Amino acid sequence: MTSASGGRLELLVNARHLTGAHTGIEVYMEALLAALARTGRFDITALSWAPLGLGLPGVREVIPARRPAMAPGSVRATLWKLWFDQWGCLGTVPRNDGILFHGMDGFLPFALRARDRCVATVHDLGWQVHPELYNSRVRLMYRALFPWVVRRADRFIAVSRYTADDLVHRAGVPASRIDVVYHGLDPSFAAPASPPAPSDQPPYVLAVGGVSPRKNTRRLIEAFSRWRARGGHRSRHRLLITGTSLDSDFLQQGSALPEQVELLGYVDKAELAGLYAGAAVFLYPGIYEGFGLPILEAMACGTPVVTSTTGATPEIAGGAAILADPFDVASIADALEQATIPGEAERLRALGRARAAAFDWATAAAATEAVYRQLV
Repeated sequence: MTSASGGRLELLVNARHLTGAHTGIEVYMEALLAALARTGRFDITALSWAPLGLGLPGVREVIPARRPAMAPGSVRATLWKLWFDQWGCLGTVPRNDGILFHGMDGFLPFALRARDRCVATVHDLGWQVHPELYNSRVRLMYRALFPWVVRRADRFIAVSRYTADDLVHRAGVPASRIDVVYHGLDPSFAAPASPPAPSDQPPYVLAVGGVSPRKNTRRLIEAFSRWRARGGHRSRHRLLITGTSLDSDFLQQGSALPEQVELLGYVDKAELAGLYAGAAVFLYPGIYEGFGLPILEAMACGTPVVTSTTGATPEIAGGAAILADPFDVASIADALEQATIPGEAERLRALGRARAAAFDWATAAAATEAVYRQLV
């Protein structure tokens, strides 16, 4: 767990998530690994089934088993992923003296032994709070694997106070085993140094996460359409949504979407920052979030934010956003109206920048290291 020189910690992480598209968990994993590596106090082994290409000093990439070619989402692919996560990732790792393992995706391998120490980051308990928002395969996975995490984890990292409270009241984890460590914020998300040049393009409202029950996109779209129908300056606005459709009633390319609503597909970090900065409002009325990193990304880019009264979003917004009832379309539309009032929009921009400045990955890495050192 601790190398012979200078008290450096030896840390193992199952990083196979980083071989796919980078959304919430992947952003957390990559940013935290980079921040931990920058401290110079870690020897990190990132376990994967394919090359990661992180290129981080202090991070050694190890491939215990290469994933064979198979259809994504197939039963075979699911079973292979389960085997890798629970047994295969640790199959070739020397661990005579015990290891320190961090389950950054919220899971822990069954292959851990009694002498090993482990930390699990819990991003949310949405599958338990709102099971209707998850498909049957995801619900089954959590029900089968999460009880082991509750029993085995030496420490838990909750990404918000709200998630920590859920761990206590829903999973029965003692508060004494939980540390709250907020996400940081990538510095690439920042307001432009100078105001953008006037454009003849119509203004837009931005949403992220595709068309998904978890992101409450149906109500979001209906609220936007109602607000736009009020006329005046509102009728010039478009609604842009990053991601693809996970709703079977919407086509992947968005052809079933209402007028002036556009589905952009996957957008990388560099392009996303520009989309935030150019938006009139960032609309994020999800039903349940364990953290809500896009709230801070939009705030850092100087964009007024509308988000939910539920989950961890009020905690993360910290009074710098307009809050709406995610189950009430009229409430979302009214919040959008308030956020586009010129004086209110400017107030939200200033509050949002100040709020976002309070989150950085160096602070998150220091707090995470403190959790590790409790165990070694």
